[in-house]
Amino acid sequence: MIRRLRDGLKLEDQRGAALVWVAGSLVMLLAFSALAVDLAWIYVNSSRLQNAADSAALAGVVNLPGAPAVAQSDAEDAAQANGFPVGGANTVTASPLSDNSLHVTLTTAVPTYFLKVLGFNSFDVSRESTAQYVKPVPLGSPSSCFGIGSLSAVTGCTISAQQNFWAAINGHYTAREHGDPFAPRCDWASSPGNCTDSTSGSSPWDTNTDPLNPQFRDDGYYYAVEIPSGKTQFTVQLYDAGFRTGGNPGDTGSLTHSAGGGPTMHYQLFDWDTTPLIPFDNTTLLCSRTIVPNSLPVNTWVNLCTISGAPVDPGIYVLKVWVDGNGGGNNGYGLNVVASPGGAPAARLYGINDISIFTNQALTGTLTIAEVAQEHAGKILELSFYDPGEDNGDAFMTVMMPDGTSASCSWVAKDFNGNTAATGGPGTCRMQTADGSLPSSNKSLFNGQWLTATIDIPDAYTCSANCWWSMLIEHSGTSHDRTTWAARIIGNPVRLVPSP
Repeated sequence: MIRRLRDGLKLEDQRGAALVWVAGSLVMLLAFSALAVDLAWIYVNSSRLQNAADSAALAGVVNLPGAPAVAQSDAEDAAQANGFPVGGANTVTASPLSDNSLHVTLTTAVPTYFLKVLGFNSFDVSRESTAQYVKPVPLGSPSSCFGIGSLSAVTGCTISAQQNFWAAINGHYTAREHGDPFAPRCDWASSPGNCTDSTSGSSPWDTNTDPLNPQFRDDGYYYAVEIPSGKTQFTVQLYDAGFRTGGNPGDTGSLTHSAGGGPTMHYQLFDWDTTPLIPFDNTTLLCSRTIVPNSLPVNTWVNLCTISGAPVDPGIYVLKVWVDGNGGGNNGYGLNVVASPGGAPAARLYGINDISIFTNQALTGTLTIAEVAQEHAGKILELSFYDPGEDNGDAFMTVMMPDGTSASCSWVAKDFNGNTAATGGPGTCRMQTADGSLPSSNKSLFNGQWLTATIDIPDAYTCSANCWWSMLIEHSGTSHDRTTWAARIIGNPVRLVPSP
């Protein structure tokens, strides 16, 4: 009897202990369940916060370097659009890392549900992101002067070697086969001879009866005047800026073609660009100058304008050069920007998207093409040359990398209708552009054609102080060429990069 009573008490004790253990376990399970629910909620909001930070960085970076306040505002707007309006626990901090890189930190407080019973009402969460935009591929010049031909001294411009070309543009009534695919209005190939009325032979060319150049654009060419931080003023200068009758290849190459009279030149400087990859959408005009033919002295510098500030806003100011009037012909000119105070970092002046040039190099010469930064390793570089390398003998063009070695490429030549005329490669990017063995009337291999070279930039591509690619031009006869070049990097122009 006593043993049975003792055993019964033990069984009741065990049942009570189990009940306490189960109850405690349920509390722990509920606590862990609550923690799991709230942690999942925090994780979801952290992901949303990261997406918002990425959007904020991408939205703000395109305003650098000239408008850091706008970069901050656009970053805040992007954060709000993604569900995190600034205010209370939500903060957005946009910090420029360079003139094209923006770091954004986005913080918020994520409220809890079940963890409130344990005293945790919210958790602070912070996420960061860094965005960078690719600047327009600089064309033609690593210095503060552009298209200065054989000039050996230009105010404020560091010249390590003669540039061997002048900036150039053709008049509206010039055959596009003279080397400018965009400025001429008339389609000379459809109406051979002078660009005049094909019905009456009168000048100027008649838009009602004569065929229009399908690639015509009336806004000319664009140049970047890149001003770094800390400058108090800068002056844009023009060399031999107006067309003049009777020019010769020994100077800037102002030559009369087709309809006489020559084009009227227009130079316009716009405020720093908020969309660096789109140079033609700027509306704030800072200064302009119109120069009619034969109105300026030969081979002289003139000022377009001087911009002053305390300091001036840094950024890419856009210089637009275009023509109008009934004249034909080619006008060669030079450009320069003088910024103060001098010294590093220096101002720069280069072409945007495409450049039209008149080359005056010797039988063998090197011209700068494009600056390809190290960040483009593994991407594709596309170089296009219109009506290149005309000569009365053999002529060749070789694309050279910054280290002095020849690039590798495939190339294709197409006529104005987009039809393939010739192909080459893959292999060394050396292209023959004229053949001296051909009849004298047809030695050029790409007359009026676009020659496009596609280059796979090596994954191991590196460059430091000098990232400029160049063109080695070899002539055996006449050493002057009127041509137009373009360059672009194929890839996303605005991207996220690792945060520091």
